[in-house]
Amino acid sequence: MIGKKQLIWFALSISAALASTGVRAQSPEAAVDYAEYGVFLDEFRKSQSIRAMTAVIVRDQEIVWEAAFGTSDDEGEIPTTIDTTFNIASVTKPIAAAAILKEAATGGLTLDVPLASDSGWDAFCKWFSGSGIIFGSGGTDQDGSDIQPVDCERDFRLRDILNMQVNGKQADRFVYNPMAFARIDRAIEGAGGRPLRAIVRDNILTPAAMENVALGWHDPDGGSALRLLAPPFAVQEDGRTKKTSLGDDDFRAAAGIKASVRHLAKFDIALDKGALLPDRWMKRIFTDQAISPEGAYRWGWFVQDWNDDRLFWHSGWDPDRYSAIYLKLPKYRLTLIVLANGEGLWWDNSLARAEIQKSPVVARFLEQFVKR
Repeated sequence: MIGKKQLIWFALSISAALASTGVRAQSPEAAVDYAEYGVFLDEFRKSQSIRAMTAVIVRDQEIVWEAAFGTSDDEGEIPTTIDTTFNIASVTKPIAAAAILKEAATGGLTLDVPLASDSGWDAFCKWFSGSGIIFGSGGTDQDGSDIQPVDCERDFRLRDILNMQVNGKQADRFVYNPMAFARIDRAIEGAGGRPLRAIVRDNILTPAAMENVALGWHDPDGGSALRLLAPPFAVQEDGRTKKTSLGDDDFRAAAGIKASVRHLAKFDIALDKGALLPDRWMKRIFTDQAISPEGAYRWGWFVQDWNDDRLFWHSGWDPDRYSAIYLKLPKYRLTLIVLANGEGLWWDNSLARAEIQKSPVVARFLEQFVKR
């Protein structure tokens, strides 16, 4: 356990080191807060048998703290760095959604694109709705939520998918449906739109200066993202970790980006600076519209009220491989991003409720930085 004097020394050392990397220097009091959170994250990482983890905090559109923990290889010889990349899994969704909204805002597509523009949708939906997979055929979620099946008779549009309003006969509440979200690129191209990889690179990566990000395994412009990728590890019954195979799925709107926390911080900063989406879309996504007690899913983001604050977030979970957390608190101009090469950041999320405060990593962050 680190004592108070050691923590202060540690915090000041971190503050000096961050200043040398261009990260905004903090007051000694703020540095202690960040250092305490860093100690917590490293202890959490070890408790979850996560090999490599990185984290960044953005405040007022600047990186104010970042950290890398552990080693990214099975021999323990390659230290994790802030530039280590990870499969960010479903944290891909808010990035892909922003790119699609920008494409729509500039006339490259319409949000009324029918999902049936995907030539394989009808056959997929027929199978999906009777598959026994809860997203498709419905059932009871682990938290007791009733999940309705996908109604293949509905005339789904792109806007329905982006807001996770696919399950049931009426779009009266969200149900997280990543498999439907993964069909977005097929619908867009089937309606005559550009490939999703081009939409995301032109509308997001280039204006946000997100270089060396891989949009899937087959991205010809992925730069060093695959070379710096932390391999995935699974936790075995005896608590040991074992390297697992890399998933073979390529880039979709639902998942597939390989990036570092600094890359995601660049996305967050560019988004908040208005460099990615028109002001009308920023207001539409991030203003305090009324939502149900269960929360909402809005244009690629989970949305919920926690105490008196509005939280926007997304999680990422690639079972036995990777996990991620991306949390925004617009009221405080504050963002947390955490990436890991194991599934330990995942907290068994509900499909029909937005409850990120159940994540131990987020609960501690809210306690540490949203003081009351």
